[in-house]
Amino acid sequence: MAPERPRMTRSASMLANVRCVLCGDLGGTNSRLELFRLQHTASKKDLEAIGTEPPLYAQTYKTNNLPGDFTELLHAFLAEANVGLVELAAGCLAVAGPVEEGDRVTFTNLGWRIEARLLEAEFRMQPGTMRLVNDFVANGFGVVTLRDGDYSTLNGPSQPSPGAPIACVGAGTGLGEAYATASSGVYEAWPSEGGHVAFAPRDAIQTELLTALQRRFGGRVSAERVISGKGIVNVYDFFAEKFPGKVDKDLQKRIKAHPEGAGVIARAAYDDHLCGEALNLVLDAYGAELGNAAVKWLPFGGLYVCGGIAVKNRERLKERVFLEAYKDRGRLRPVLDRVPLRLVLVDDLGLRGAHYVALATLLGGGVVHAPTEEPPAAPAVPPSDGVAPALDRLAAAISRA
Repeated sequence: MAPERPRMTRSASMLANVRCVLCGDLGGTNSRLELFRLQHTASKKDLEAIGTEPPLYAQTYKTNNLPGDFTELLHAFLAEANVGLVELAAGCLAVAGPVEEGDRVTFTNLGWRIEARLLEAEFRMQPGTMRLVNDFVANGFGVVTLRDGDYSTLNGPSQPSPGAPIACVGAGTGLGEAYATASSGVYEAWPSEGGHVAFAPRDAIQTELLTALQRRFGGRVSAERVISGKGIVNVYDFFAEKFPGKVDKDLQKRIKAHPEGAGVIARAAYDDHLCGEALNLVLDAYGAELGNAAVKWLPFGGLYVCGGIAVKNRERLKERVFLEAYKDRGRLRPVLDRVPLRLVLVDDLGLRGAHYVALATLLGGGVVHAPTEEPPAAPAVPPSDGVAPALDRLAAAISRA
């Protein structure tokens, strides 16, 4: 009989000396982990400082190249941090998928099953101090940490309506959507599977694309099949098949060979005709889906565009293709001029949201709510004394475990 596998030695994080907060953003492509030191008992000032102070240690891992399970990865991360003896006072992991009851999530493509209560036991954390949230819910909480310079306004008013709904839409590996609503003076972020609505073509060429994708995928086509990194490649493949005489064979080989072919297409968009057409179509569809989000949720508190595709193509978002598709709402077009449409410029929105949830859990325990006294669209200057009453109510509102 094979010898029993020896239990992994607990990392120094078990032996409590330096108090830290763990933040994570775990996706299908990358897993990002950060460790922040607590210099004192957690307070609302820590919430106000999110996004302004660097982590004690941070690391990004290519998720599909990781051996073992997440617990082993976390042990390795804490060992790599090399910051002495660490106590994890609280933690939050933003995860790409639905969170099951009891703070559990399964990554079917990775073979990972993460359970917050088991992580608490493994790393000697206090019960209830490790949280799992959907990655786009984390983005919703991350919005309240934004300040002037962390976003740019693409359309609509410069100031949001306090207490109005907020929405987040972001295309990257997939297409994620979330929204936040106010109740009794606080915001709460909610997940959605909006990226899986049916793709709706807006013109003849997009109708041809839909038909091609229906053949390829065997029926229904979601918006994510077009508005995502993989979607960019799908659209390029469609154009390459439709216009074979315009295909740059060497470029096509690089796209197919590269694990992130969308990036190759985007970089070639100004020089290669088919790459440019593919990217324009995706951005048209992206604008249209944001317009759908605007009329569905009426997010007069702010509609935030996040994710790598938008940030890496920010100049193109100011062009007619994207904004016309966004505004093309017929009789409801004037409504969109009341929605602050904002491009998130920071690349750590999910991590900020996870940091926010972890700290707020320390302050009050349970589900996190975002303050409404200052519009969550980020004050133009760092939070002032006017934020304190809202944060006091925030801590009092966090009550559901």
